[in-house]
Amino acid sequence: MVPVQSARLAPPAKHLQVRQLGSESLASEQPTFPVCQSNCQDAASWLRGMQKSAVLACLAASRKRHRQARVAQRGRGFGGDAISSSRRSPQISPAKPTTEDFARSESEVAKFKQEVMGSMDEWCDDLIEGLRDRGWWASSEPVLPLGMRSSMRQEVETLWKEGQFIQSQSVLGGTVYYDKKHVFATEVTSERYLLCPRMWHYTVAVTQELVRRVNLAFPSMGLSDKFIGNKLNMSVGKGAAFDPHLDVGVAEKPFDRKLSLLMYLNDSWRPALGGEIVLLGEGQTEAEAARANPENLGLPVTLPPTSGRLVAFWSDRILHKVQASEVLNGIKDYRCSYVIWLLGQGDNSPSQSSDGQAESAPSWAL
Repeated sequence: MVPVQSARLAPPAKHLQVRQLGSESLASEQPTFPVCQSNCQDAASWLRGMQKSAVLACLAASRKRHRQARVAQRGRGFGGDAISSSRRSPQISPAKPTTEDFARSESEVAKFKQEVMGSMDEWCDDLIEGLRDRGWWASSEPVLPLGMRSSMRQEVETLWKEGQFIQSQSVLGGTVYYDKKHVFATEVTSERYLLCPRMWHYTVAVTQELVRRVNLAFPSMGLSDKFIGNKLNMSVGKGAAFDPHLDVGVAEKPFDRKLSLLMYLNDSWRPALGGEIVLLGEGQTEAEAARANPENLGLPVTLPPTSGRLVAFWSDRILHKVQASEVLNGIKDYRCSYVIWLLGQGDNSPSQSSDGQAESAPSWAL
């Protein structure tokens, strides 16, 4: 596995931290529980020393229940009444693993990664074509299944409730920092793995494969297969917005941003909440973008931040902004955007921690 970097959001006086990821797999710890072989749902088992008479009685009771169930499910001959819902055997869905169970389950993680990779096969060619023809691309449909998106959104809300977000900042002229009102940010890092394991594995799986595919399509880009950057934003309403900007020219790591990949996780989004992203065109300002014939690129375009929407654009070319957003129903309406930056081969080497050693993710991360 190739190492990947993520950068820590911090005030301007502190450079962003850079981390590399390990490559070993997570061991599975699936407990097993002996149960009665008659499927009567008793907690008794052969291993716990059931007496022979008790076993026979249990089996007999089970057979009786099965016969009764078959009789109850029969209609009254040809054309008889359909089985009512109250007479059907209940369908019990398998329990969804908790966040921590998922984080520690090698099989669940492998299944999750397989779903992510499968989704990439459906949209990645369109993304590359959009980048080649226009410099940007946006999905018209969610790129991940609903259950996966909902679980990832729950992880984001857990990070929020655990106090993992700080005031987000922006920069003017590459050096002057200011707070973004009502916008907060954090990162998906190894230290937060148990709080957001799906976000972590989504990040690793998508970036590793996307770097490979984009480098094949655009060899001159020379995307790094060692480092990335990411930022997870939560806008809490009250008109929270992002001014027009490019994703380059900032005096902080990660430097040399080449490709921006935005994922939205807003299950409750509706037009009243606002927060649409607007891709304006090529230029440093709105005026420059308007003079650069943006219609040739299919711009400007306004895109709702619906759950599962993916937006990609060249970081140094496409000027963009975010319209004011509102919150009408608590945290469920907080606007969540997750940006991953694929980087060039510039100075993105790991920052050193206080003890002089580069910080690294645990071995199970990949």
